[in-house]
Amino acid sequence: MKKALYEAVLQDVGRYEDLALRAEGSADDELAGFFREVRDENRLRAEKARRLLAQRVAE
Repeated sequence: MKKALYEAVLQDVGRYEDLALRAEGSADDELAGFFREVRDENRLRAEKARRLLAQRVAE
């Protein structure tokens, strides 16, 4: 379960960066910016997930 949570969050970060690059390729900077905002929010969630997982592993 811990591994699945970690992997799911990290995959989201990569997926949104890919979407941002595709939007940039279509000259849609507004959409690219939106996807990067979502990516950054998910990156924060990934960091929180790592902390939670580290706590659980230490228990």
